[in-house]
Amino acid sequence: MGIPLNLGTLVLMLNFYSKVHAGRIYGGKEAVPYSRPYMVLLERATTNILKPKNCAGLLVREDFVMTAAHCNGRSIKVKLGVHNVHQESAQEMFVKQAFPHPYYDNEEHYNDIMLLKLEKNVLFTDRVRPIGLPQTEDEEVPKDCLVSGWGFNIRGVNKGSSVLLDLNVTLDESQVCSDNHAFCSSGLNGPGRGDSGSPLVCNGVAYGVVSCSMEKLYIYTRIPDYLDWITNTMNN
Repeated sequence: MGIPLNLGTLVLMLNFYSKVHAGRIYGGKEAVPYSRPYMVLLERATTNILKPKNCAGLLVREDFVMTAAHCNGRSIKVKLGVHNVHQESAQEMFVKQAFPHPYYDNEEHYNDIMLLKLEKNVLFTDRVRPIGLPQTEDEEVPKDCLVSGWGFNIRGVNKGSSVLLDLNVTLDESQVCSDNHAFCSSGLNGPGRGDSGSPLVCNGVAYGVVSCSMEKLYIYTRIPDYLDWITNTMNN
């Protein structure tokens, strides 16, 4: 089911901070190797040289990966069971079909969520395993959450992390974000450029997808608000 958004108020609030970018995991620390078996590294072919080559995603079923819609590309290869991006991954395959949300707005990143149908089923191992999603739209969401990714982690250095990083974030009590189908966190440290599509994980459940960020403000697409679309897309 489509969720047309009007993020005007949120965009105004974001513009107060800085220019939108697909930010960086600043302040992260190296994850215990292979402790996040749901993490997926996306390598995409894109005609836009300004877009980072890599995004991240989360494995939600043996044949589907979830990520941000702005991570779409002419072709996408997924790598699973990755810790160090320079070492061989456990499993690699191409995406058979991409399903960006039908109401995704590329200019404002509204409905910034996408499902990727893989060309074959993933083999589950101790290094490759899906993560659970919320069961209902209105369940209470914990405030202390985790974001992981391979994105930029040092200010002023135009290079992503070679190893998977973890960062603990605390969700803001923001009615503006909630009304616009998003979670938000704030502070000096947060996810971003190269981390787009990474999951926001709270108590072992994926509640959000990294969408975009400003200086000191980070936005995650709110997965519970899209459960009907997710279920229908994967089952049909």
